[in-house]
Order: sequence, then C-alpha cells, then structure tokens
Amino acid sequence: MRASRNTSLYLTEKEYSFVASIVEHSASDGDTGISKGAILRTLIRLVQHLDVDMSGVKTEDQLFQRLEDAVKKSRLPSKVSVQP
Repeated sequence: MRASRNTSLYLTEKEYSFVASIVEHSASDGDTGISKGAILRTLIRLVQHLDVDMSGVKTEDQLFQRLEDAVKKSRLPSKVSVQP
C-alpha cells in the first residue's frame, strides 16, 4: 500500500458533477466506477508532466491560464505512467 495523506477539497457544483459523471460513466453492470479520489490523483499526476511556469501565480484564473497554455504547448510522452 502506498503512503498517502488525507485532505479536504471543496469543489463547485459544476466541478463535482463533472467528477461524479466520470465515476458514473466508468461503472458497468452494477459495479461501482473508479473513485473520485482516483480521478483527482490521476489528473494531478498528469499535470505533473507539464512544464508550467508558476512564478507570480496568485489566483485560480491565472493558474488555469498557465495550465491551459502548457497543455497547448505540451507534447506529453506517448506513454505517461499512471503509477504514482
């Protein structure tokens, strides 16, 4: 088992609905889907592969813009590891 830390995360209704819809779509034949936590951890690991200049970032909007720019410029490796 890998070491982990517990944290609280507050999402807007729209953000929560997005994550919940992924869980719902990943479920099949009565199985529960991938967990919301697993989705968020995976997204964080994906963002870690981006080259993002964080200097001077003070707001969520600025962070979003930097991440969006990094995604547009990025060429993620063809095989990004999903392991933590």
